[in-house]
Amino acid sequence: MKIYHYTSIETLALILKSKSIRFNRLDNVDDLEESMYGSGPKNQNLSKYIFVSCWTKSEEENLALWKMYAGYNGIRIGLDENLFVSYPNTPFDTIESFYKDIFHFGPDYCAAQQNNLTKLEEVKYIDSPRFAVNDLVSISGNTLSIKTSNWGLVKSKEWAIQQESRFRIQTLPLNYAYVKSYSAEILNTMDRMVLTKAIIEVIPAIVRSIEEDYKPQTSELFMPIKDDALNNMEIMMGPQTSDAQRLIVEALVQDLSNITLTDSKFKGKVRGKFSCI
Repeated sequence: MKIYHYTSIETLALILKSKSIRFNRLDNVDDLEESMYGSGPKNQNLSKYIFVSCWTKSEEENLALWKMYAGYNGIRIGLDENLFVSYPNTPFDTIESFYKDIFHFGPDYCAAQQNNLTKLEEVKYIDSPRFAVNDLVSISGNTLSIKTSNWGLVKSKEWAIQQESRFRIQTLPLNYAYVKSYSAEILNTMDRMVLTKAIIEVIPAIVRSIEEDYKPQTSELFMPIKDDALNNMEIMMGPQTSDAQRLIVEALVQDLSNITLTDSKFKGKVRGKFSCI
């Protein structure tokens, strides 16, 4: 099954060069409401800890998405839904994750393998997103719990025109100033048994980072795409793309084996700027 993303020709060039897709941090997306609300007894805002890549399953062209994310001189790419390089959950091989190891440690965050599946999930459009995130965080004694079912997957119903689905990467903040014995580089090279011991020190540092509302500097993540997915990409030229822009796209994809390049059904039917008055 193909899924679709409206974007610019420049972004296509970056995707092909890096063979990866950018995940944007939730407090940087265009819907400001997604990062307005806190959760739990301390009203903690979790939006800065989750990253999303936004797509639509709808094969039907969406003029609103052209206008909002690609412009009429942009493109729409279509890729297989299982587009990302993934790793089985060891030792049981029951899930496919963005991460190879049980934990991945970034410069200011930690990501667990089992919480970061390469799974496309549908956004829920509801009346009151505020209430959907109110109870994401709970504290019982010294135990802090975070629910992830609605994390980054609820939006106000006014955005329903997007028909959006998302891949999510869920992270936890980690201020290494609170970790005495280890760095990210050391933690990422440990085997499972040794890491189990290190986690005894790392977990309190994560909890403290959350409680103190630590804001990581990492604002985007890049996840690698499978070669097969790139080679079978569909590209639709926007309604107002020129012959020169088509030549640029053709040059960008000339080394890929099975690219489909088509024109928008709105080509020649949409005016750039207009007034109905």
